[in-house]
Amino acid sequence: MKGRARSIRTDRRYALLALYQFDSGLAGDLEAVRAALESIDELGDDGEGVDLSLASARVEARDPERLAARAAEIDAGLALASLVWEFRHDADRAVRPYTADWPVHRQPVLDRNALRLGWYGFTHAGDPPALAIDEAIELAKTFSTEKSGAFVNAVLDRVAKESSGSDAGGAEPVR
Repeated sequence: MKGRARSIRTDRRYALLALYQFDSGLAGDLEAVRAALESIDELGDDGEGVDLSLASARVEARDPERLAARAAEIDAGLALASLVWEFRHDADRAVRPYTADWPVHRQPVLDRNALRLGWYGFTHAGDPPALAIDEAIELAKTFSTEKSGAFVNAVLDRVAKESSGSDAGGAEPVR
């Protein structure tokens, strides 16, 4: 089970990196994004070694079994990213009431895509809200700014409470 949980986490990491590519216009099509993800060295738990511009990534010989497993993780990450990207406008509308001071176009690219990924997890993928939110927080803390985890937590927690009907006192914006 731990191996599968780690794989799901890795799938989400690849999904976030693919969403970064989609959102920042760094790649023109899905195959370009796949090539960029394949050029990243192993994705560690702390995100170290990940060059989001992918300009300096180097390719090393790897074990064929690991290459196949990594290709499956990248495929799963790309599939998830494609679904999240398809619903990005819905996700952006869902977080808008809670981000009045930080509209989507002003949010760091990784933060807004962590929000989208978390939102998609509990609204469309069947993830329990706590799990989807925790994963989004960890991704934001790993790949974005020092304050990103708290921002993602506050926003997604409010969106989840609103969508479940257990609103905790109204739509206070995150400041």
